[in-house]
Amino acid sequence: MPILTQVGVKDEVTYGTPVVVDRFYEFNSESVTPNHARIESAGLRSDTRVQRSDRFVPNFKGAAGAFSLDVMTKGFGWWLKHMLGTSATVGPTDSAYTHTGTVGSLLGDMFTWQVNRKFNDAETDQAFTYEGGKVTSWEIACAVDGLLTAMLNLDFEDELTATGLATASYPTAMDHLSYAGGALTIGGTSVPITDFKVGCDNGFKTERYHLRSSTRKKQPSEAKRRNITWEVVADFDALTQYNRVKSTTAAGALAQIIATFTGPTLIGSSTYPSLTITIPAARFDGTLPTIGGEDPLMQTLSGRGLFDGSLSPITVAYVSLDATA
Repeated sequence: MPILTQVGVKDEVTYGTPVVVDRFYEFNSESVTPNHARIESAGLRSDTRVQRSDRFVPNFKGAAGAFSLDVMTKGFGWWLKHMLGTSATVGPTDSAYTHTGTVGSLLGDMFTWQVNRKFNDAETDQAFTYEGGKVTSWEIACAVDGLLTAMLNLDFEDELTATGLATASYPTAMDHLSYAGGALTIGGTSVPITDFKVGCDNGFKTERYHLRSSTRKKQPSEAKRRNITWEVVADFDALTQYNRVKSTTAAGALAQIIATFTGPTLIGSSTYPSLTITIPAARFDGTLPTIGGEDPLMQTLSGRGLFDGSLSPITVAYVSLDATA
């Protein structure tokens, strides 16, 4: 396990113009890799039974991969605009600030992302810097005995290996958000659950390559409607949720879902840090639980977050001591 590593980010002003990262995150894993494609000739030539070594052209196609991190009580607000498109900050109220992410345009939301992958044995730093960063899809999840985590799928225009490693610094006095502070309501009623996850595919077209004297892509554009999905696992203790699944009307298959994760330490006189996810019009598409053993019956409820014509289809509100997202 590479323990001497770091990840840093910073917003870019211009897509594909890297900047020096200055915000750093503890993280669980990353799988960002470049795509070094090859353009091979199909030309035929006498006595050539194997592709000639001078008949291909290197074709760099950017980089992409996943980035997993725990959601802490500081720092996470920065990601909201890249996940959702719009982020607004209000406060302070009782020393706390609320950073609220809502669905909006992702055009112009791009960042530089740098990871340190040290060489073995010598433990020499080797920074890999990726510019033109976009969050193509994401998932926030938590289960009993677990921490609240975020999985972000990232796309980049270019990879650089000659950029120096930035000096890392981290927020102080921050806590984890975990299942211990988790709660969920469906249609305004508290529902105890064992697992929760919500995700969104931002619908990007990332393969934006052109004949323009450059092999680098143009900024990814939103080409499809966003697909917001959710899933919870709850006790099978009534037909309330299943009746939403089997409803013969559209209205009957919808309910508001609110998931809140509250931190353990006061940040004001009465305010705790938190992350709250609201889906105003969650559609129920799950199925009836069946018996397969001796354990109590659980029901897996799942579906999509839809647009009700007024409210953001999903809102993520992050309460923190961070004055800026």
